[in-house]
Amino acid sequence: MKKVVGVLGLGYVGLPMASLSAIKGFKTIGFDLDKQKIKKISASISPINDHATSLNLTKAISTGNLKLTAKFEDLSKCNLFIICVPTPVLENKEPDLTHLIDAVDQVSKVLKKGDILIVESTVFPGTCEEYVERNISKNTGLSSKKDYVLAHCPERVNPGDSFWNSSNIPRVIGATTKEGNEEAAKFYSKLLGGKIIDVKDVKKELEPKFKLDNNGNLKSKFVPLGSITLMKTIRDAEAVKAMENTVRDVNIAFVNELAKISTALELDVVDIIDGMATKPFGKGPFYPGIGVGGHCIAVDPEWLKTASFKAGYFPEIINLARNTNNLMPIFSMRSLQDECDKYEIITKEQNCLILGISYKKNIDDLRESPYFEVKKIADDIFKKVDVFDPYFKDLSTSSNLEDLIKTADIIILVTDHDHFIDYLRSLDYQETSIKILFDGRNCIDPSLLPDNIIYRGIGRSG
Repeated sequence: MKKVVGVLGLGYVGLPMASLSAIKGFKTIGFDLDKQKIKKISASISPINDHATSLNLTKAISTGNLKLTAKFEDLSKCNLFIICVPTPVLENKEPDLTHLIDAVDQVSKVLKKGDILIVESTVFPGTCEEYVERNISKNTGLSSKKDYVLAHCPERVNPGDSFWNSSNIPRVIGATTKEGNEEAAKFYSKLLGGKIIDVKDVKKELEPKFKLDNNGNLKSKFVPLGSITLMKTIRDAEAVKAMENTVRDVNIAFVNELAKISTALELDVVDIIDGMATKPFGKGPFYPGIGVGGHCIAVDPEWLKTASFKAGYFPEIINLARNTNNLMPIFSMRSLQDECDKYEIITKEQNCLILGISYKKNIDDLRESPYFEVKKIADDIFKKVDVFDPYFKDLSTSSNLEDLIKTADIIILVTDHDHFIDYLRSLDYQETSIKILFDGRNCIDPSLLPDNIIYRGIGRSG
């Protein structure tokens, strides 16, 4: 039977997936509760400010394979469902499964024997079996062991990346049965065009990591583009996403600790890390910053913590890393206050300009952004606080950056948008009243600044 794909949730994960499915020839129905979003997408207007996503959406609609709807009953024609709804954490850092459970309950109304259900939403290990499968069994009486395929293929997106996208990022997948895993993997292989690899063979795919070709040029091996790796269990697949981002979180927390040490010892942590990066094996590099954000690094470790707590183990390193990164906005603002005190600059008499709301450069995504904590602290210590982000004009104090620069005494760079870097490098500081540039992303070369501008980065000074 030919696959008819239903994608639930048309955000950063679901919209690229629905577009790719249609482009690859599958009849695809994209579902989202937001009727305005459906209206925009139907008109080939992507709600996501990303060139590749916009381009693929236009291609998908032109194929005639993509239908958009806010009516769930339209998904009754589907026999393969992909759940891409958000799975945030609550204020107390507990995982929020509300959207996922709602989507599962809706799918239960149309799920049939022989269908495939794939969860791409980020979850903690055990979620698919303990919540998804249990709810479907309760609602329908169907079993994933014999009646339908239940698989988890954790989403991997890198917003703003011009190379890595939904059509070439290698994926992993796990299911409740070996046969179901293979069937779901074949679908992804058709989407991505890559080969299917068993997880036990991944090391072979990467050996040797480095070698010289016949001309003496260095070559390195990577998992093939668009490949899909079969995990042994669905729980292992769930753990891949949570653990890969937890590894990043822990490493970022460690370099943030190095930044604090560098501040105390008056070292330049960026130059030191760049020096460390010349070693061709055994490490990152990772760089410190004013805070981490997004739905991956700032959230996935919390899912892993929850799973660990449930199993009776307290993950001390993960907890310490989360606390370290969560407190970076506070550390950064204290560093800025120390700099003001050092030069006898009275903060309550200064106008502050915060550059950046997005958690990451060159994208319009503010989820878990450190901006919010920075803004909260800045409001308490400065006379006036202005904000500008070209991706969030509605949240900016003014739509004109030049007007805000004219009145700024202190600049705090939260997001390293290319626009900001180019602007600050070319700015004639002598025509401004700027006293301090606090570089929360260590992206500005302090040697390019005039002597009267005080520069402070994270773990570095001018």
